[in-house]
Amino acid sequence: MIRPPQHETDSKGEALLLTAFAALGWAVNQITKDYGRDFEVEVFRSGKTTGMTFNVQLKSSESPSYSSRNEFASLRLDTPNARYLAIEMRHPVFVIQADVPQKRLFWSALQMDGALLAHLSKKPNASSCTIRVPLANELPSTSDRLVQMLGHISTVLASRRLMEIPTAAFTASTASMTESSELSKSLRNKSDALDLMHVQELTASGDFGGARSGVQAVLSSQQSSVESKFFALLVEEKNERVAAATAGASAAEQAKVFSETAVKLQKLMRHGPGALKYYSLLFRLAAEFYQLVREDWGLYLNWKVHHKTEDLWWRAELRFRRAEISDRIIGKYNQFVRVVRWSERTSYQSALPLALLRIVDGATTLIVRLELEEMPQAAVPFRKSVFEICKLACAIAVEFGDENAHVRAAVSAGLLSRDREADCVIWAKEEIERVSGDADRDWGRATFADQARHLMGEELPGDIYKVPVEQQIYENMASALGIDVADPENPFAEMVKIGIDDLDPTRVLKDCDHLFVTLSRRGPGLIPLLIALQLQLPTMGAKILHCTLHRYTGEGATLDGTYRRFQEDYCSKCPDKSPRANDWQYSPEWQEAENERNKEFMAGPRRPTHNPLPPPPPPHVWKAMNEDGDDEMAGT
Repeated sequence: MIRPPQHETDSKGEALLLTAFAALGWAVNQITKDYGRDFEVEVFRSGKTTGMTFNVQLKSSESPSYSSRNEFASLRLDTPNARYLAIEMRHPVFVIQADVPQKRLFWSALQMDGALLAHLSKKPNASSCTIRVPLANELPSTSDRLVQMLGHISTVLASRRLMEIPTAAFTASTASMTESSELSKSLRNKSDALDLMHVQELTASGDFGGARSGVQAVLSSQQSSVESKFFALLVEEKNERVAAATAGASAAEQAKVFSETAVKLQKLMRHGPGALKYYSLLFRLAAEFYQLVREDWGLYLNWKVHHKTEDLWWRAELRFRRAEISDRIIGKYNQFVRVVRWSERTSYQSALPLALLRIVDGATTLIVRLELEEMPQAAVPFRKSVFEICKLACAIAVEFGDENAHVRAAVSAGLLSRDREADCVIWAKEEIERVSGDADRDWGRATFADQARHLMGEELPGDIYKVPVEQQIYENMASALGIDVADPENPFAEMVKIGIDDLDPTRVLKDCDHLFVTLSRRGPGLIPLLIALQLQLPTMGAKILHCTLHRYTGEGATLDGTYRRFQEDYCSKCPDKSPRANDWQYSPEWQEAENERNKEFMAGPRRPTHNPLPPPPPPHVWKAMNEDGDDEMAGT
């Protein structure tokens, strides 16, 4: 039996491809039973996997069709195959042209090929199409460019998947409300009772410990019904979130309350009423969705820090990881939507308005990220879908006469766009006016009025949930790297928190005009150093305090601890202490100017505080001694 010539050519092309990727240290696995995909490639760097993978369709030829100017090779594909590779594939894929006689390989990214996508759109019934494979994309010499393109494709595919979020309206089933009206009324009464309990008053007054005791009394009582304990957990969540925000806790620590409450609710409801089980399930899915969105936000901030750096590998890895998180976000959101759809066929809807609105916390963050990244089209279907959930919660609340849930549904819809003329915002404003209760309507009006300012980043007076922007950025970036800054047992989390705290040394430097701070050359260790580099957070390492007048120095891991020792040794006894103006504020510009001004000081010898010296004499004595050449006392 004679082997067909093309089979021989294909074997030689495969050998070329395997050799090229082996030279790069990348792993190649052959795909034997898949239409359109021949290989899966895993990208390695310095012998370690990057987590990035892509698919390959290999086209081998003895005589490729090169252009007259030698700019590209033309390759004909069946239209169904081209559509599958360019549009239907949900994972990055490259077509590789193998020139067997010349032993050369060239790649093309069909998912980013504008001409091909336009052709498939205009002529969907054509039997075949021609693609152009750039000869500038030769392997293995352009592997860096391929990695960069891999990151771009991941981002584009993630955006396409977001645009596929279903936006159909939900149905509020009046029948189901009627069937469960007595249960829902009972739950509302218990909720109202807990709201009026001393626990709420203690939270409002700032006595969070007392509120905790009140909640625990309900949770531990054998006489308390499972419904009362359920709402006690919701009251506990509110108390803990307010307590964390008032104490200036990190955004991660505040978000942790949401997740922990979700776990407690589901554990409590294992044998509870069906309506509350359903509520707990929606609550848990919303908490998991919110956590994924926080990771996505952290990766976005990390991307913003690194997207102009020269490390294209790190940029590509970030893009790939962000695409993976986007997939998980879409999956979790779709899971939430499926549960909402199921509720249309149950008798539980009347108990669920506030549970439905839990999805809005994460949704607003994701929408803002998409808009900031100039992907508004990806935000449109997602906003529409969440808006439909808000309208469902509103319809249920109106039908059941729950004015608190009614106004909260309206306010939640108003958060979905920074454009105050958007449909969801106009609907929110109109719906607030339909609330009949004066207290709920006034709260809705005031909250809606603050939304525009809040969404545009303006600080609002009395906002206890405000976290400094830089702190939010670094916490989210750390979360994206798998570091939970709310975990007190994680040493890396503690180092990140120290780095964040020490970004602004105003609290220390304002005490004296002669104080100056620099970063130590002594690194924090290899792994913390890598984390600091990825976060662009150099203050994770040791800091050095300087007295520019007397040339004393002190070094330590934390700025506060270093200054405490420095102050005990010198500043507390120094007659030359000169506090800065009350309104003085540290800035990077000030630091740059001080670095320049203190060049000579930094180059000269300085006194370490680990060997404390007596404080310097008064200025007139110091000057006289210096003129006499007493260099040791003068600190020169």
